[in-house]
Amino acid sequence: MNAPVSSVEASHLKQFFPLSQLPSRVLDYVANQARIESLSPDSIIQTPGIVDNQVRYVLQGAVETLSADGVPHRVSAGAKRGLLPISTQQPCAESARAIGAVTLLMLPRELYEGISLLPHNAQSAAETQAQLDAFDARETAIYWKFHEAIKTGQLELPSMPDIATRIAKTVNNPDTDSDDIARVIQADPTIAARLISVVNSAAYRGEASISSLPDAVTRLGRNVIHNLVISFALRSLFRSRSKVLQQRMVALWKHACHVAAISHELGRITPGKHPDHALLCGLLHHIGALPILSAARSHPEIVENPQLLDLTMTHLKPEVGAKALRKWKFGPDFIQVALHSEDWMQDTSDEPSYLDLILVAQLHASIGTAKMRHLPRLDLIPAFHKLALGRLTPRHSIGILENAKEQIRELRELLTSG
Repeated sequence: MNAPVSSVEASHLKQFFPLSQLPSRVLDYVANQARIESLSPDSIIQTPGIVDNQVRYVLQGAVETLSADGVPHRVSAGAKRGLLPISTQQPCAESARAIGAVTLLMLPRELYEGISLLPHNAQSAAETQAQLDAFDARETAIYWKFHEAIKTGQLELPSMPDIATRIAKTVNNPDTDSDDIARVIQADPTIAARLISVVNSAAYRGEASISSLPDAVTRLGRNVIHNLVISFALRSLFRSRSKVLQQRMVALWKHACHVAAISHELGRITPGKHPDHALLCGLLHHIGALPILSAARSHPEIVENPQLLDLTMTHLKPEVGAKALRKWKFGPDFIQVALHSEDWMQDTSDEPSYLDLILVAQLHASIGTAKMRHLPRLDLIPAFHKLALGRLTPRHSIGILENAKEQIRELRELLTSG
């Protein structure tokens, strides 16, 4: 006789693989999706050929499986084989029955499959070498040449645009006022026009429209203006005389703008976070790829090998990005974002961080794209559960951003243009 039990503790999950690899925050969430079922002796658990939407572990007792060729196998709680599910094949290839009374832990199959695909936070040297083994010796030497240039500080890092440097000095000077700040911005008519557009956009619009820069500075405040000027000035860095690399830089900038626009909205609804700060973090999260692309122009062999260029950027852009941001004197929030923007299982604090915003924003930006196949599920990363969205289902959280799609679209277009 079956006696379902609805309550599942995280401790039940910790003894099984790959559940034991989950951060505690995600483990608690998975526990809420699981259930425990008690079965009487000789109960049939699975039948060959049946499509089952559950994956089962043996929590107590033992189960006997019978393969198609009639070979029996025993899966007992606490034994080595018992750390794995009874079966993961779909449709079922084996029959399974309870040996005596048995208690099973049951997970929705689609949740289990998402957990099985979760990446590790850090890639080991062995994994890196395994990827390099796909290339020939000449190509591998190119990779290590880039690697050595970064380690020894030989890679040239871009300078912050002049307008961004001047606005920082003016904003940080307590003796300046809105007119002083406006005069600095007016030196760059393109950025000045964009700031006026932003202050009248859905993201920042007040009761009355604004047409003058001093009024825009007064409405938005020094810090917001500072972050927005830097955001618009960054666009000038994404330029290359190489047609191939220019295409890469355009794609990189468009991706950064999409993530930034979503990050701005996440920053708006996350207590204690500033939308303009989140926006700038989004624009800078992959900034390390920029110096690598610039340096690649001197190495045609790497430009002509997209796979090797991708591998180089993936492995080296976190460290390069952190170096560039330190050179530009950016604070810890930005450096952490550059270093860990693809460390999906990162969970170092209980309070939401700007890194959490960027991690969630990237997954939202990838929804509906081919890239999503290689990324973790939104509800299986710790960052999602730390944000206000984490109190909702992924479907509802997507709905919140869908309701703000006009603000996100408008801000994304303002950033992308130019």
